[in-house]
Amino acid sequence: MDQLVSKNPNPVLQAGTDGRVFYSNKAAEPLLSIWDIGGEGKLPHSVETLIKRVVSRNDPEKMEVKVGKKLYLIDFQPVPGKELVNIYGLDISEQKKLGKKLSIKKKQYDALYTLGKMALKCENLQVFMDKSVKLIVKTLDLEFCKILELTPDGNFLLKAGIGWKPGLVGKAVVEGGKLSQAGYTIFSKMPVIVRDFAEESRFEAPKILRDHNIVSGVSVIIGDVEKPFGVLGAHSTKKRKFTAAETYFLNSVAFVIAEVIERRQAVEELNKHREHLEELVKERTSELTKTNRQLFNEISVRKQAEKDLQNNIYFLETILDAIPSPIFYRNLAGIYQGCNEMFARHVLGLPKEKVIGHSIYEFTQVFSEETLNDSVYYDRILLKEGKSLSNELKIKCADGKVRDFLSHKAIYSNISGEVIGIVGVMLDITERKKAEEALLKTEEIRKKEIHHRIKNNLQVISSLLSLQAEYFSDPKVKESFKDSQNRVISMSLIHEELYKTRETADIETFDFKVYIQKLATELFKSYLVGSEDIRLKLDVESAFLGMDTGIPLGIIVNELVSNSLKHAFPEGRSGEIQIKLHRTGSSQKKGCNKHPGNCEISEFLLTVSDNGIGFPEDLDLKHTSSLGLQLVNILVEQIEGSIELERGKGTEFRLKFREQESKEKCENREKRK
Repeated sequence: MDQLVSKNPNPVLQAGTDGRVFYSNKAAEPLLSIWDIGGEGKLPHSVETLIKRVVSRNDPEKMEVKVGKKLYLIDFQPVPGKELVNIYGLDISEQKKLGKKLSIKKKQYDALYTLGKMALKCENLQVFMDKSVKLIVKTLDLEFCKILELTPDGNFLLKAGIGWKPGLVGKAVVEGGKLSQAGYTIFSKMPVIVRDFAEESRFEAPKILRDHNIVSGVSVIIGDVEKPFGVLGAHSTKKRKFTAAETYFLNSVAFVIAEVIERRQAVEELNKHREHLEELVKERTSELTKTNRQLFNEISVRKQAEKDLQNNIYFLETILDAIPSPIFYRNLAGIYQGCNEMFARHVLGLPKEKVIGHSIYEFTQVFSEETLNDSVYYDRILLKEGKSLSNELKIKCADGKVRDFLSHKAIYSNISGEVIGIVGVMLDITERKKAEEALLKTEEIRKKEIHHRIKNNLQVISSLLSLQAEYFSDPKVKESFKDSQNRVISMSLIHEELYKTRETADIETFDFKVYIQKLATELFKSYLVGSEDIRLKLDVESAFLGMDTGIPLGIIVNELVSNSLKHAFPEGRSGEIQIKLHRTGSSQKKGCNKHPGNCEISEFLLTVSDNGIGFPEDLDLKHTSSLGLQLVNILVEQIEGSIELERGKGTEFRLKFREQESKEKCENREKRK
């Protein structure tokens, strides 16, 4: 029994009313250190006073103690008939972290909800933008925020801001171009994060940031990436790593600002967004309320059970039954030698006397065959390595509910040092699992909704381009509109595939094979209406790509196929356009957050060719006046690939690129192992 308490992963102590510690296990050493036990072995005066109050009132009390990065809930329980208390510690750090994470999410949701109401009520755009930057600074705990309006000369006007020197807002001009953060954001068409401007190599900090000693910042586009209103930026004078959640929050704010500026369906969109956020807050609040109620009920039951303990129960048995987690110990043959009430009643639904002396295999109504096999497997490893071991398991408890437990096991020995059995402590992690699953489900719904909205907006833009083209008679102008429309369609199809992704799939990736088939079909419909003289041949293997690679790659294919359709077969010539995509190799990359060395990087070769008249010999692919080919070169550089042009019987473009699997896909693969 002494070994059972000493190997308990949670602190266990016993002390008297004079503050002297009579017993403590190894797990209690951090508490003793933080309480600064002196040579006399006495607790601090405040703790001694609390012990006297617990003994005099015969009523337990609790307190929280922070030890390093851990937070313990300390339970002081009076020992019946004695001037002693038993002190139990429980690590509640993860519960606190989860609560903090939910609080941050709620704070951002509340901020977006407030912004939505402001957008509905605010008639003056400048007032709305001024309130928006104040809300961002308050929500993200920053010093600076700004809204930059893109001017016709390519520079930016400081339209709204907070934290800047007086007189700058409405007058200051920030330089544009790729050498500034705002200009680079417009150029890259995606959020740009700078952790430290002193180490930034992509661009330089503009004068306004240098004058205010800005160190870190993040910027997102306001409005459509092809025709943006400007840039929304948040900055800090301290070195700060902006998270994906913060970037998403800024993107959401930028989206609302763009909707207010464009005055397109603002009321309907903001109402939907507000209702969605309210429902999320209600769900989270309901879950937290249920969890607190269950914890309160469990604590109440334990208090009542502990008060009713008989005075003739041995001291160690009292400690065992008072621990709020199922505990058992059995010999090497699998026969239970002892357990506490939590294990007997709540897990097995039996009194302790019907558990002790019986084998684990006699309780098949509780332990499934898989659970029994896992137990044997981990016991074998434990006995071989001789150190504590943890594993998760599912058990159908006495109340008929299947619960998740984290089981900690360790070996125990007899007085001669011979290993005679295994002791286990089971922590109920059911609610934690539910909370994690709820967060993941909410995140998937949010991402799918974003892809759906982006797809719809891109389709609206495509329709507007088509309508606008009807007002022009110049064939070149119409062709330019058609090219722009096809580029928008290529991006819209990607978001359509991501929106269709099932919940069990990786929502951040899509099958590029299916996408290429749809894109090629759209292009042929656009350029060859009623003609079958030009054929399409696809040789594409299934490859799941992320958005950062898929969108640029789709536009590249759009430009190359469009170029072949427009120029490779003049005067009604027949021919064939071929698209190939094959994986050429793979490698491993270190640096995954949870599984270093296990992130796979695939290497691909994309070939777009035709058997038409071929490219002019004097055309330089890297230095061309063609907007389409310039765009191809930019996007190839963006995905860190390389492209080659081969002339011969027709034209062939060979594009090599690499793709790293997503973090979620990596972790799911590791779990399956």
